[in-house]
Amino acid sequence: MDEPAGSGRDRILAAAEELFAERGYARTSTARLATAAGVPQGLIFYHFGTKEGLLLALIRERSTRTLADLVPATVPPDAHAAVAELWRRLARHLGEQTPMHRIVFRESEHHPELQDRAREIHDSIVTAVSAYLARVTGDARPAPRHQAAARMLVATSSAASVTPGAPPLAAKVVADLLLNGLG
Repeated sequence: MDEPAGSGRDRILAAAEELFAERGYARTSTARLATAAGVPQGLIFYHFGTKEGLLLALIRERSTRTLADLVPATVPPDAHAAVAELWRRLARHLGEQTPMHRIVFRESEHHPELQDRAREIHDSIVTAVSAYLARVTGDARPAPRHQAAARMLVATSSAASVTPGAPPLAAKVVADLLLNGLG
């Protein structure tokens, strides 16, 4: 039976995410990656060129895949509910990305391009959140106040993502603070 196209590549990425987060990049051999993915070792090099190419592809693809789902395309009529839901989405997303954060923070010392990529990802999230906040407040385009509010929203949701049991009212409180500050 033939394998579906891309499934070997996807399994390699999944194995790399798990093993790089658990063991670290340097302590994970391509042989171990291949075994974990259930593919021949040569398939790693076929798809990614090098182990470092695999690391960079993993970071790029995992961040791009989820960024599109973070910020809703439409704005609900209730601004407070919209901002609270966005905060919850961000906190949930950041909490789910813990293995990727571990990889980026651990490996960025030895792979400076990961620091650049982490900055790009953060900036793209802030830009998307800023644009959404502008739409929520009825503005045609983001202003510096939307950028500042977006940074605060990302920072507080990031903190909530690593704090188990964040109070249920946290999203509402953040929404109130942001919208009062933007108003």
